[in-house]
Order: sequence, then structure tokens, then C-alpha cells
Amino acid sequence: MIRITFTVSLLVFIGTSCSTTKKEERYSPSTYLSETDQKRIKEEIIRYVAKAPRRVTSDIKFDTTYDEHYAKQVESHELLAYFEAPDGEHFFLVSRIAPSNNEKLVATGGRMRFDDNLELTAYEEVFRTWKLPRPQLEERARYLFDLMVKGEDLTPYYTATAGFNYIEFPDEHVTYDKVKRMWVSDQYGSIEEMVYESRDSDSLRKK
Repeated sequence: MIRITFTVSLLVFIGTSCSTTKKEERYSPSTYLSETDQKRIKEEIIRYVAKAPRRVTSDIKFDTTYDEHYAKQVESHELLAYFEAPDGEHFFLVSRIAPSNNEKLVATGGRMRFDDNLELTAYEEVFRTWKLPRPQLEERARYLFDLMVKGEDLTPYYTATAGFNYIEFPDEHVTYDKVKRMWVSDQYGSIEEMVYESRDSDSLRKK
């Protein structure tokens, strides 16, 4: 009986490992993009997903004056996962180091479309995670990415339900405006400051 149980457990482990490996391969950026194209994708979305220079509003952040700032942002963002759906929709997952006393990262998952000239025609950030240590961030963000690609409901992973463990935005006050291509709030003053700097799960837990 022990031998049979061990065999079944081993098969389950092998099956799970193979499934995980296939999923990682399916969502690996290198499956769809060369290193040059991976950088191009980050350059395409960086002025939406990255923090703008101080006191720079969304209407002027595309000015060439800020090219150097965003070039540095491209280098500080990692493309963790990517998937191109049969209908032409592209899904992305990027991470960056977030302000914190101990090293933590934050990840953003979203989707976009391009025209025949590779011009961005649609862009949406679907979720932004809480700041988390790297191992937790990568595991949980990839899990959320898989759910997003499959079109599954992410609300169970919002803060109201899952606490400070998965998704920080959207929440009951913050949503993503696909037209403006930015997070907007019906309550807070500076959404830019809140998204990129001030809120931290550790400090909020103490309140």
C-alpha cells in the first residue's frame, strides 16, 4: 500500500510539475518576442506603466524632454510574462522594484492591441499588485496573469477579500480609465502619488 501511495503521489507531482513547466513556457516572453522586441514592448508601454518625472502631468509626459527618464524606467522594468491570443490581443506582466525599507517589487498585468503598423490602438492595465518580496511577487503575479489571460474573475484577489496579498488596484475607489490610460480615483487627491509611492501594505496593516 505504501508503495502504491508513493507511486500515485509521484505521478501527481510529475503531472503538476509538467503543467507548471508548460505554463511557464506558454507565457515566457521569449516564446513570442526576441530580446529586441521585448525591449520595444517595454518602450511602447513605459509612459503608461512607469512613474512619471516629478510634477509632470499625463498630457506632457510624451514630450521628448523626458526621454532619458523613461529610458531608465525601461531598464528598471522586467517583462515577466507575455501572451499573444489568437484574436490578436496581447497580454503583458511587468515588474519593478518599489519604494520600501526592504526590497519589494510591484507588478502590473494588462492587455493591449496593435494595428498593422504596430501602433498601439488599445491599452488597459487590468491589475496592479501590492508590494511584495520577490519570491511571493513573482509567484502570485504569474498566477494572476494566468487568470487574466483565461478571462477569469479577479475580484476574489482584491484587497477587500484577499487582504494585502495580491491586488492593490483596482479597488472600491480606484479603477483604470482605458481612454486616459491611467488609474483614476473617485476619492483620493493624487492618484499618481498613491499608486507609485505612498501606500504600503506593512504600514497599512498597523492602522
